[in-house]
This record gives sequence, structure tokens and C-alpha cells, in this order.
Amino acid sequence: MKNILGEEYKGDSKFVAKCRKLQSIYRIEIGEEICPYTDRNGNVHYYGNYIENGDTPKDGCWKNFLTEDAFKHANERVENKKKYETIEKDRLFNNLLSSQPMAFNLFCPLRQIFGESPETATRVIKAALPGYPIHEVTGVELEFIPENYKDLTGDKSAMDAIIRFEDEHGKGGFIAVETKYSENLGTNVAYDRDKDGKKIPRAKSVNAIKELQCFTPNTEKNIMEGNTPLTQIYRNFLLSETYGLKKELQSYSIILAPKEHPTTETELKSLVDNLSDGYKDKIKRVYLEDFVNAIINNCPDKYRVVFERFYDRYLNFEKLEKY
Repeated sequence: MKNILGEEYKGDSKFVAKCRKLQSIYRIEIGEEICPYTDRNGNVHYYGNYIENGDTPKDGCWKNFLTEDAFKHANERVENKKKYETIEKDRLFNNLLSSQPMAFNLFCPLRQIFGESPETATRVIKAALPGYPIHEVTGVELEFIPENYKDLTGDKSAMDAIIRFEDEHGKGGFIAVETKYSENLGTNVAYDRDKDGKKIPRAKSVNAIKELQCFTPNTEKNIMEGNTPLTQIYRNFLLSETYGLKKELQSYSIILAPKEHPTTETELKSLVDNLSDGYKDKIKRVYLEDFVNAIINNCPDKYRVVFERFYDRYLNFEKLEKY
């Protein structure tokens, strides 16, 4: 091992390398050793963002989690994991770089605030997400997959978080949140196979597209012919919109990522450019820094330190200059 930060990963972009280093610094701050990683060729690596036994707290430190509540909720979700859920224990507890525990660290405190005072949660979330018709927040959940996903798009890609609300007229709605830290949104494609084994667009997704009429006619044609693949951002959007349609809820989606995240704009543009006019404003990018700062400036005093620690851990890239 070259140094206490761990070795560099050769495949990292400049931005991912910065995120990995920042999480390696966090590991040092909480007094955790690197967990060795063995690749498929049997080579052992020491990447600084991996720890072990993250599901066992030590001396009041919750390791990959910033609060005891987030740690407990993560444990509850793992222990009570449903067959269709995509929560991964090792990623959740031992990978400091993963956006999955980051979502728990961000939204579990908001979930706590809601449990104590829905009015306060409403004020805080409205400040962090202006421009949405939120009159009253009615719930904050993590890793949400509709139980009837098979009847929607057949896709079990989870919403990292979902913020439920009612507008001023009492109509329900939600904001589906996709959190990204260093990862890209992904290029994995949902598909079925025809009788000859050829990949074809998933039938449930095709039905959803036809029902929603959310794409331009040309894009819809390209999807049907397999020329426009249904990558993760398409699949997430379709699931959110179909869920909203079936539940008769107002539906919105946001991608919550750092300002420097290199692919968010192009990934979002790849979808929005293909949406019909009525859907183009239903998915937006929100800067993680702006979202967290708005919460810090509007949340109760006892939670401010939690969100300040969140910012310091994930977004304070100035710390890199000290190492």
C-alpha cells in the first residue's frame, strides 16, 4: 500500500478520483483501516474507500453513516429486504464511495425531521426544492420500488428517495430522487427476447410508453425499432411516470448530483430532448451542493450539524489540498 489514502484506481476519471480521495480522507477521520479488494485475476488492491464490518458500530461511530438513525434504518432495510428490492448490504455498509449510503445519510435526517414535525419538513424541503407545488410534505422514503412494478414497466430500478406531498388543493404528488455521487447514471438496457433470441424492447416498457405518450413520435418509433436504447435514466423516468399515472399522483423526477459530476447534463439531455412537450419539465437536475446548503440554512439547529457533516464528507473538495 503506497500511503494511508490507499492506491489509485486506474479507471477513475479526474472527478471520480477526487471523490474517492475525499472518502479515503473520511475513512482516516473515523479511524478505519482499508479493506483489501481482490479483483477477478486474484490481484489484491487497497482502494481507500473500502472498509470492513461497516455493519458493526465502534465507539459511537456509525462508520459509513452519519447518524445512528441512518445506520438503524439501513439495517432494518437489509434485514427486511423484499425479494424485488435491490439493496446491497456490502455496498451499503462498506463502500464509502457509493451513492446508496449517501442517500441514507441525506434523506434519513429529513425523514427524522418529518417524523417530529411535518410542518418543519415541509418548510425545509420547499426551501431545498423551490418551484414544485409542495403545500404539505406527507412522507419521505428511501430505496422505493412500487410493489406492483411488474404491472407498470416491469422494471425494479429503485427510486433512491421519494418525497411525497400534497399541493394547495389537496392533490397528492411525489418527487422521485436519483442521487449520484461519483457514478454515472448507467447504460444498462432493459429488454426482452423474441422467439429467435434477439433482444427487443421490454413489452411492459413499450406499453407504458404508448400509454403515457411521453416521447416524440420519432423517438417512440426509434425505441420500438431498438435504435434508441432504454438506459437507466429512461427506465427510471418511465417507472416514475407510470406509477404516478396509476396512482393518480402528480409526478416529478430529479437527479441530485454534485456540480462537477461530468455526465449528468449529457445524460439528462439525452432524455429531455426526446420527450414530448408536456413531459420536458418533469425531470430536472438539482445541484447537490445547493440542495444541502438550503437544508443547512432552513433546518432545526440540532440537525444543522448533521448536514454540515454531510457537506464536509461528500462535497468539501478543498480538503484534498491538505493530503
